[in-house]
Amino acid sequence: MVIKYLFFWFGMMILAIGNGIARELLFAPYLSEQAAHQLSTITLILLFAGYFRFLTIYRPIPSSRQAWIIGFCWLMMTLLFETVMGLISGADVNDLLQHYNIFAGNLWILIPLWTLIGPVIFQRLQHESEQNKHRSD
Repeated sequence: MVIKYLFFWFGMMILAIGNGIARELLFAPYLSEQAAHQLSTITLILLFAGYFRFLTIYRPIPSSRQAWIIGFCWLMMTLLFETVMGLISGADVNDLLQHYNIFAGNLWILIPLWTLIGPVIFQRLQHESEQNKHRSD
């Protein structure tokens, strides 16, 4: 189960790339760079929430433990991807760390946190939904 979910991380990358394109086409022309990134972070969280819900309906995560393992793996994959891509694009470590500074108005840290806890939240919601369904039968 966990291995399958590692591959589902690539679906999140497709959503993230599409969200970045939408940010540049729809938000950036009308908002400051920071505001566009903030709005884009919120839309990506919502996109990921829909994706997590879809996954937990069609590929339920059997346990909270597995959900935490999946979230942790997704977190590590996300951080590794962001770091490598940032360094390849010429950013230095201080530039990369600045993206995680919520006190400077950067909301990006919410994305890695969501990749960690999202699977757990949606696994629990799915489990509770199944429990309620069995109680009503």
